[in-house]
Parts: sequence; structure tokens; C-alpha cells
Amino acid sequence: MLSPKAFHHPSRRSALLRAFALFVAGLFALLFSACLSPTLPLPPPDVNSMQQAQASGTWTISGTCLTGAIVTVFNERTGRGAVVEDRDNTGFFSVTIEADPCDLAWAKQEEGQDTSSRNTFVIQKKSQDLVEDPNACK
Repeated sequence: MLSPKAFHHPSRRSALLRAFALFVAGLFALLFSACLSPTLPLPPPDVNSMQQAQASGTWTISGTCLTGAIVTVFNERTGRGAVVEDRDNTGFFSVTIEADPCDLAWAKQEEGQDTSSRNTFVIQKKSQDLVEDPNACK
């Protein structure tokens, strides 16, 4: 065991101070590293249904999203789309966009500061996750 006189020796005191400083720095690094750890990426919304709407040249795109998410559906050919927020917190979205059969489109969702990747799809009749004519856009 170190005697009280040992703490008064300059080299031992500085060694103890360095060790204590390293301990404190390590403790802070451990405590705050959890705040910086990456989160899982947001999944894109699922497009479960695509139906030609009553108005010519429009389609209703519906699917599931995270509860409360903001969903964007965009048609690559027209350069237009629609944005909807799940304000009812149902985990469901439905938008109507200008489109023709076989147009390429995508959907993404946002929750807070996080944005999902794009779910790319082809505009064609689809209900309950099943495309009605798989050969229609080949």
C-alpha cells in the first residue's frame, strides 16, 4: 500500500493524475457512444394495390407504411407525384397520381429525420399484393 508520502512525489502524482484522466475519458466515451450508435435504416413503404382511377390517366396507389409516416409516391415518366402523411396513424397510405400503364414509379417514407430507400415499381393493376397480368408490361 502506498503511504501518504508517496502521493507527494511529483512523478507518482503525475502518473496517478494521468491514470485518473484516462479513466474519466474512457468513462465519458463509453457513456456517450450509445448516443452515436447507428440506427437501423427505415424500410420503404409496401405498395399493395394499384388500380386505374375513374379519371383517365390516373392511378390510385395504396399500401402500408410506418404509423404516422410521410409517404411520397413519384412517377418517373411524368416527373410528378403525391405526398401524404398518415395523420390517422393507421399505417396505411393511398394516393392518386398521373400515370399510364407500365410507367416506372417509386415510393418512400419519412419518419422524423429518417428517410427510407425507394421502393421502385411498375404501374400495373395489382390488388392484395398480386399483379393481375404479369406479362402486361414486358
